[in-house]
Amino acid sequence: MTDPAIPDLAITGGRVVDPGRGVDDPLSVAITGGRFTAPGDAGQAAETIDASGLVLVPGLVDLHTHLYHGVSHYGIDPDANCLRRGVTTAVDAGSAGAQTFPGFRRFVIEGAQTRIFAFLHVAVQGMITNLVGELEDLRWASPAQAIGRAREHPDVIVGVKVRLGYQMVGNDPEPALRLARQASEQLGLPLMVHIIDMRKPISWLLSQLGEGDIVTHCFHASEGGILAPDGRLDPAAARARARGIVFDVGHGAGSFAYRVARTAIAQGFPPDTVSSDLHAHNVAGPVYDQATTLSKLVHCGMSLAEVIRATTCAPASAIRRAGELGSLAPGSAADLTGFEFRTGERALPDGAGDTEVVAALAVPRLVVRAGQAHHLDPVTPGPEPPAGS
Repeated sequence: MTDPAIPDLAITGGRVVDPGRGVDDPLSVAITGGRFTAPGDAGQAAETIDASGLVLVPGLVDLHTHLYHGVSHYGIDPDANCLRRGVTTAVDAGSAGAQTFPGFRRFVIEGAQTRIFAFLHVAVQGMITNLVGELEDLRWASPAQAIGRAREHPDVIVGVKVRLGYQMVGNDPEPALRLARQASEQLGLPLMVHIIDMRKPISWLLSQLGEGDIVTHCFHASEGGILAPDGRLDPAAARARARGIVFDVGHGAGSFAYRVARTAIAQGFPPDTVSSDLHAHNVAGPVYDQATTLSKLVHCGMSLAEVIRATTCAPASAIRRAGELGSLAPGSAADLTGFEFRTGERALPDGAGDTEVVAALAVPRLVVRAGQAHHLDPVTPGPEPPAGS
């Protein structure tokens, strides 16, 4: 019989960084019954992992992904591209709508080792094709069906999603926003809004959002962004943050620009959350994975603690799972990511056509999901820069 006083798993020798709790120390981590116990000297355990040389952080939470593979043209396999790349919790950002969500839950969410939550698209079909914008015809939108489906799946559905680019809703984004807002308000859940290529200024949108709502793709370089033509931060963005609106990276294929990120961060406007917007059209670059996205934000001026906070406790709070996820606190779910930080220049593209040489990369080498450890092979994205560059 196993001694209940002996942890199931101890991880020793690593540097523990848990910004939500103000922890940055060489500590051991102990896990029993899929939950963290008090950090410190783990002592004897049923299994021990030597994490020397690794930075141990709460399991990464990626707030914006697309995982409905086989149905959405964006969909990718969650375990290969999230869990095996250091992400323990992935949030799908609107791949499914009310009529396609049951299949998403049954065939993807329930079969994945990665923990998956979802923002439900206000369009009943979700994001299944790039042939037609999902709300070019507003008859596809049904707040009533979104509300009903979200109430059926409160353990998984964490908010409502709408994309306001002209390719998805036409030149006037207001009717689509109004319908999505109706669903999120009645549910009492946050609304996530895709802002790239929106035909109205960002100040218009921000005036329509409330505390806890999420602006994703906040560092894009297309029209409708947070920077004025002279590079100064739009005052409406600062006011919105003060009201509790969340600004999320959502890197994507074309939604992140080094120059915008660096300029905003230099003006005291880092993102609240860092997410990848990982999908089938960017997993081979420019995004690659969440860890590479984090490395790019450090390159743009964020500290390690800021970046870890923005992919652990901050997104956990955004989906109202604070205390359960995004922390190494005793009693929280035993999700953990162990990074090796590799120096050595890599040429990494953003989503706006620019490539910059990044000097250090976060490379996931260990992931623990609900107390189950997985050792990861190192994956280093992007080519080495040409000699003399």
